[in-house]
Amino acid sequence: MSDNGPNKRYIALKAEAGNWEEALRICGSALIEGKCVGKGFVEACVNREKAFPTGLPTIIPVAIPHAASDEVYETSVCVLKLVKPIKFNRMDDNTKTIQAQLIFNLAVKEHTEHVDFLKKLIAFVMDEQQIKKCLSLPIEDIPDYLESTVV
Repeated sequence: MSDNGPNKRYIALKAEAGNWEEALRICGSALIEGKCVGKGFVEACVNREKAFPTGLPTIIPVAIPHAASDEVYETSVCVLKLVKPIKFNRMDDNTKTIQAQLIFNLAVKEHTEHVDFLKKLIAFVMDEQQIKKCLSLPIEDIPDYLESTVV
């Protein structure tokens, strides 16, 4: 875990999840444990993912679950590096799926910053070199890497 002062916190973990909802709950638990969000944020992410999926068919498929919630206490991202990829419906066509290897659960405290931070994160995951490096890094190095590249 990397605490990046008042701006953002990046949390990274490696785990196995049976499905997208379990993956979101794993991320949510880590964000709650880090005092970044409350339980309402996790439920908001699950409900939003059902209605508006976040899977991206990038070189290394990822998902960027996020939700507006008053229970975000600190802008943060939980990166879940999955032992085995899991199915997420695609953001651009929810009738299609991807097998996500990385989950970036985005929690933004200020609603006005949400779109800007989401754009930066999408630009990061769409950069083949950056996302491949992120996937290859040891889990403990991912927070610092994201801090230096996503900003």
